[in-house]
Amino acid sequence: MKTDHNLVQLCLRPRSHQDRAKFVMAIRSLREQSPSIDASINPATGGAVIRAASEAELRLALDLIVRSRIDVEMGPLQVVHRMSVTNSVEIDYTHKKHIGAEGEFARVKLIVSPNEAGQGFRFDPNIIGNTVPDVYIPGVEKGVLSAIQSSEPADFTAVADIKVVLVDGAFHEIDSSASTFEIASRAAFLEVLRMTSLALFEPVMMVEVVAQKDHAAAIIEDLKSRNGRIQGQQGTRGDHVLIAAIVSLENMLDYENALDVIAPGHSKYTMQFDHYVQVSPEHPDPPFRPAAAMRLVSVDP
Repeated sequence: MKTDHNLVQLCLRPRSHQDRAKFVMAIRSLREQSPSIDASINPATGGAVIRAASEAELRLALDLIVRSRIDVEMGPLQVVHRMSVTNSVEIDYTHKKHIGAEGEFARVKLIVSPNEAGQGFRFDPNIIGNTVPDVYIPGVEKGVLSAIQSSEPADFTAVADIKVVLVDGAFHEIDSSASTFEIASRAAFLEVLRMTSLALFEPVMMVEVVAQKDHAAAIIEDLKSRNGRIQGQQGTRGDHVLIAAIVSLENMLDYENALDVIAPGHSKYTMQFDHYVQVSPEHPDPPFRPAAAMRLVSVDP
C-alpha cells in the first residue's frame, strides 16, 4: 500500500470550550469537502491536526475553518517527517489471558523490516499451513496498523515505510478470535519498536523558479543558502530564466514570501515532491521540537 504524500501540517484547537462541538463539525465538513486533506481530532484535547500536500492546500483548509466563525489557536507550520525501523527484526509474541471460565489466546510471529522510503506500510501474510486461519489474518493487520498510529513519537512525525510479514502463529479453537490476534499483533509491533532503532526521513522537493534574468544570481544564491542542489538553468521566452533545484521541504517553508523579496515582480515557482532522504543523527538542526513548545497565534474569525 503506497502512502500519499501529506507533507505539511498545522495543529489547531478552539480557543473556547464552548466552540468544541462547532469545531468538530467544521473538521468533519472539511474532510467531506476536501478528501485529499487528512484531518484528525484528538478527543482528549479537543484539538485537530490537519495535514496536506502543500502550504496552499493548508491555507484553503484553514480558510474553511475560519469561515465557520470559530476563534482558534494555531500552531506553526510543520513538515511531516517519517520514521521507520532501521533493520529487520523477528518477534514471536503470545497473548494469553483468562477471566473466569473465559480465555483469550493468540500467537503471532512477525518479521518487521524497513520498506522503501515513501512506500508506506505493507503487510504480507506468508504462513505455511493453517497456524493462523484466514479469518484471523485481518485482525493481525489491524493490530499492527493501530500500533503504528498510536506510536508516533511527535505531532509532526509519522511512523511509516514499514513492511510486516506474518510468518507463523497459533490459535485456540475456543479462546481465539480476530480481536485476540489484533491485541497480539499490536503488542508485538510495539515491542519491536522498543527493540530496534528508528531512522528519520524528510521530504525533498523539486523546485522550479521562473524569474527575470537579472534576478537569477540572487535566486540561485538563496537556494544554495537553503542547502539546495542546483539542477540546471535555462532561458525561457523573453528575458526570463528557469532555475531548477532539489531542496528539502523544511528549508522551503514560506518560500513564496521570500521570493517576493528576492525577485519582486513577475517571478513564480512550482514545487513538487521528489523523494525522501534520511536525516543524519548528527544533523546540526534536527527537526524534533517538543510538542509542548508549540507556538500559538490567534486566528480571528
